[in-house]
Amino acid sequence: MTTGSTVYIAGAGPVGRCAAESAKLLGASCVIVGDMNKERLELVKQAGMETVDLTLDASVAEQIEQILGVPEVDAGVDAVGYEAHGHGDEDYKKENPNAVINDLFDVVRASGGIGIPGIYTPSDPGGRDENAKHGKLTVDWGKGWLKSLHIQTGMAPIGRYNYQIMQAILWGRISMKTIMNPQVISLDEAPQAYKDFSDGSSKKFIIDPHGMIKNRS
Repeated sequence: MTTGSTVYIAGAGPVGRCAAESAKLLGASCVIVGDMNKERLELVKQAGMETVDLTLDASVAEQIEQILGVPEVDAGVDAVGYEAHGHGDEDYKKENPNAVINDLFDVVRASGGIGIPGIYTPSDPGGRDENAKHGKLTVDWGKGWLKSLHIQTGMAPIGRYNYQIMQAILWGRISMKTIMNPQVISLDEAPQAYKDFSDGSSKKFIIDPHGMIKNRS
């Protein structure tokens, strides 16, 4: 991704929202984030990004075309992983671990780049079928190969960027308050916060066991 790039980020959870803000910092001209959670999408809009609503019948490519005038972007990010769902009408309610990668193969332009920090595992006992249970996905590899896409997988090397991101926040180059929707909680509130997060809460919970953050404010 370079200055002026267009980017589609699948997933408006904390990882996806951080990726969106990072894309802005790196100079993206248009950042588009897709999700099925209305509250998360609203946060993304408030932070100045465009959105794709995966509960709609329109495909990701069709919704991107409504925004950009073309159905493709320069780069894409999978911030969802193997717990992805399908999209459109009833499919968004069903788990489909193949969905995000196939969407990115579809909407990222030829010679574009795809980053996959979303987690994929060698096994998923709760997978929807035998392939999914053994970490095997049905992806449109022919399309990905034909488009000469550059793909980077694995955990993000966050230690490499911690200092630079901290400085960008301290000097106001990026603001995490709106897009991350932080809420400071006590240790006693943590179990409920974990449940809320698992249920798709748009909040980013900060556990403050000794009241140090609240005391400062």
